[in-house]
Amino acid sequence: MIGLGLNNAHAQKINVQVVLQDEEGNSIPHATVQLDNGLRLESDGKGHYSTFADIGVHAIMVTAESYRSVQETWDINERNRHRIFTLETQPKHLGEVTIVATRRSGNIQQIKGTKGTTIYAGKKNETISLAKLPANTATNNSRQIYAQVPGINIVENDEAGIALGIATRGLNPNRTTAFNTRQNGYDISADPIGYPETYYTPPADGLSSIEIIRGAASLQYGTQFGGLLNFHFKEGDREKEVGVLSKQTIGSYGFFSSFNSVGGQVGPLNYYGFYNYRRSDGWRDNTAFGVHNEYLGISYQLSNKVALSLQYSGMQSNMKQAGGLTDKAFAQNPQQSYRDRNWFNANWNIPELGLQYQRDSNNLFSLKVYGLVANRSYVGNLSKITITEDLNSPRLVMEDDYRNVFVEARYMHHYRMIGDLKSSLAAGIRFYHGNTHRTQGYNFTGSDADFSIRNQDSLQIDYRFPSWNYAAFAEHLFQIAPKLSITPGVRAEYLQTNGKGYTIPDTSFGQKIFGNERHVRVFPLLGIGIDYQLGKGRDVYANFSQNYSPVNFGDIVIINPGMKVDSSLQDVKGYNADLGYRGELGRLIHFDLSLYYLLYKNRIGTLLQTDGSSNVYQFTTNISDSRSLGAELYADIDLRKALLPNSTKAFRALLFGSVAFTDARYINADKDPQRRKFQNKYVEYAAPVICRSGMDFGYKRFFGSLQFSYTSDQYSDATNARSSTDGTVGIIPHYHTFDFTGGYHWKHWQATLSINNFTNTRYFTRRTTGFPGPGIVPSEGRALFLSLQYKL
Repeated sequence: MIGLGLNNAHAQKINVQVVLQDEEGNSIPHATVQLDNGLRLESDGKGHYSTFADIGVHAIMVTAESYRSVQETWDINERNRHRIFTLETQPKHLGEVTIVATRRSGNIQQIKGTKGTTIYAGKKNETISLAKLPANTATNNSRQIYAQVPGINIVENDEAGIALGIATRGLNPNRTTAFNTRQNGYDISADPIGYPETYYTPPADGLSSIEIIRGAASLQYGTQFGGLLNFHFKEGDREKEVGVLSKQTIGSYGFFSSFNSVGGQVGPLNYYGFYNYRRSDGWRDNTAFGVHNEYLGISYQLSNKVALSLQYSGMQSNMKQAGGLTDKAFAQNPQQSYRDRNWFNANWNIPELGLQYQRDSNNLFSLKVYGLVANRSYVGNLSKITITEDLNSPRLVMEDDYRNVFVEARYMHHYRMIGDLKSSLAAGIRFYHGNTHRTQGYNFTGSDADFSIRNQDSLQIDYRFPSWNYAAFAEHLFQIAPKLSITPGVRAEYLQTNGKGYTIPDTSFGQKIFGNERHVRVFPLLGIGIDYQLGKGRDVYANFSQNYSPVNFGDIVIINPGMKVDSSLQDVKGYNADLGYRGELGRLIHFDLSLYYLLYKNRIGTLLQTDGSSNVYQFTTNISDSRSLGAELYADIDLRKALLPNSTKAFRALLFGSVAFTDARYINADKDPQRRKFQNKYVEYAAPVICRSGMDFGYKRFFGSLQFSYTSDQYSDATNARSSTDGTVGIIPHYHTFDFTGGYHWKHWQATLSINNFTNTRYFTRRTTGFPGPGIVPSEGRALFLSLQYKL
């Protein structure tokens, strides 16, 4: 309380009353109204405040969340005992306007109502807070970062998490294609419609949180079956004009990371930016990488209602890839390599301009205009790993260029429909135009990172894939009773995908095969969510949402000696359904227990086939429908509160466990005689059991985490083949790992030690027919990392 030091004229007390309202005349029931002598006015819950106060001149201060504070003098007397204050709306900052009911457990938060322009009610969701997460963030260690999100299946593409690969519910984790992947609410994948692969992942050291909404996000954000994956960057410290952080990390196999950031608040301007450089010589032979990441975010509060934002993020990565292994070679030595000339390069540039207008506490509008200028290139040998490489032969070059433009507008409106119960409407529109140019040819002999093509006039592939998307959605949260809400929704989609160009399947003849295709789809998606509050921080939620996934043009136009594609691939349709129970028990135990069912019609998969020359190859086609059903369970317990309730808060111990059980199988295959053999087969990359458990602990300035991860057996193709001579298909054996992170914080300094896979387990998460293989791609063994951080 800030007093003005004005003296009261008399000691007589009279009843005073204050009415608070916003600019639209709506009452503000939850505020703090205080006089300079520390006396608070009591609220009746309807925007009226009263107390008995001394007659005389007083200072009065009024504060309320999302409003500008008011401080004035008030000459209280018999004729001046009533005041009406109209508070001006003031958003906290972009994207953080209204939060209705949240639950935080350790580093995980569930949102049960609305936030910003998003409705979360009735949806399974998790937000991972990275502020104090004891994890190896310098390497983007996915096992630690996503440990408290049940069912995350991880494909490890590199040692530093440059290209994230995760999925849930039996969906394909390769390059996170099953998710609508975003940062700060806007897309970052190569082409969200035709090629939703993610070659860029923001460095965890620059993030404040990671948001996941399961398949029910399809109505508000996009049609993907996996739902929404949204990375939130840090913002500048609002209490400082300049804040600086520098974190330097060294590790095994020549790993080095330098992360440096600056941010702050200068008047109405908030800014945050960083530069991150990471490199390593690699755990395997013939591997290495170097990656640069940069980001700048600026927001400017033009008025109490309008804010502008400008953001840019970029990445430049270059990786030497060791190629794959056969099962026999992996068993002998997973670090060995038979390829010394394979390289992969990716460059990502994402600019964004945002506008946010909050008319009052019940109306919020946001507009985002953004784009993507990016490319990825591969040079190397994709022949079977069993074939000895001719070092004098030219290398295959594959290159994609991406040019995308997006416009998205979203609106949230809160209002009272039944008594004082607040309901919410979220609506939005989206425009997207993307253009991908794919080329493939041959490179001169050599072994360096040269991605040039020898003959630009005679390419194996020269195709352009322009795509268009128009979409509109609306979801309405009806709060029909104090404890019950129902949220129906609809999304209308227009998709147009095109492909024009040529291929030369046989370079010895040089005959070009031209193609010119256009596919248009117009369809609605429907969904509904229900949330019932049981009290004491517990609720039951249920959701049904339709999903859609168009054919990936990367599956259609490809020339690879080990792969062939069905020319009549069909789009995938289906839905997600959830039923869950979440909450807390006595503030000691937090939990989220749910069941799900996912239907995936026309599932695209791979199977082994043999041509007329007895050559074995992978054939990509619509296998049949598939369904996934299972349970996703999470719980944690605060051991300090449970075992030592009277102990000092300097001691911290949180025991957590997340486990997912998945039964994902092909169904309805018996209707087609050519597909009957797939009936009841397991879906690829659908581990029946994924379990992660551990303890986050600390004492005074010490902190740490010990974690166990287990993933059961899973298959890499629809035939459920257990092995192959070239390692491209077969079972992915179960594996377990242990990870440790510990550190010490003192004033501006922090030192951290991390040991990834400290039991040195030999395992792999992926078999592939393309890069970075073909064959088995081994995961990294034991690795140590030491970080030193300075924050001012």
